[in-house]
Amino acid sequence: MKKSILGITLLAAVSLAIVPLLVTSVLAVNVSEGDFYTEEEYQDLSGKEREAYCASLAGERERQEMLLSEAQSKLDADKARLEELRAQLKKVDGELQPMKSRVQTLEAEIAELEALPTEWAVKKGESLYKISGYTEIYSDPIKWPRIYRANRDKIQDPWLIFPGWVLQIPRGLPTSHLVFEGEYLGKIAGYWEIYDDWRHWTKIYEANKDKIKDPGIIWPGWELKIPR
Repeated sequence: MKKSILGITLLAAVSLAIVPLLVTSVLAVNVSEGDFYTEEEYQDLSGKEREAYCASLAGERERQEMLLSEAQSKLDADKARLEELRAQLKKVDGELQPMKSRVQTLEAEIAELEALPTEWAVKKGESLYKISGYTEIYSDPIKWPRIYRANRDKIQDPWLIFPGWVLQIPRGLPTSHLVFEGEYLGKIAGYWEIYDDWRHWTKIYEANKDKIKDPGIIWPGWELKIPR
């Protein structure tokens, strides 16, 4: 009857465990601990001692071969796992590269925006319409009302500004709005820097219910939250 691989392995393990016990009672050296006879010492051994020594060497060889086999199996498993991790890393790296490119693009855009002026000294012949059209301002003359709204403490007539005035140039999308006379929620929502659509006035109303009791009535001086 054929023996199973497991049975052979167990038998070999038991044999390897017993051999050192039998041999150490005969020999003065312990091969499993790396202790060996010199050539001269071997020649002085009796026949029985030589047989025991050779058996001990053979047993140690089998033990080392088993350890080598186990180590090789572990090494193969580690190599397979390493290849699996490399494949995963390659996939992640492939997904990461577009994200890096996007981040770099956004960083460049942010740096460009941060370099834009937040103030403008009015020069002779300039108007809000003209200033708004400058590339470094809004690149769109139609957006001039935002400059006006940000400088109403200084500008009484949006068609009349004077050289030397330093105007604030607001950037980004505001998260709050200071109410001025004549404004209502629909008008505020229609400002291009707010929602650019008067129909979104309900967003402002919902975000400021603690202050607004009647959406048809708001008062100058109120600072309203602009949800984003």
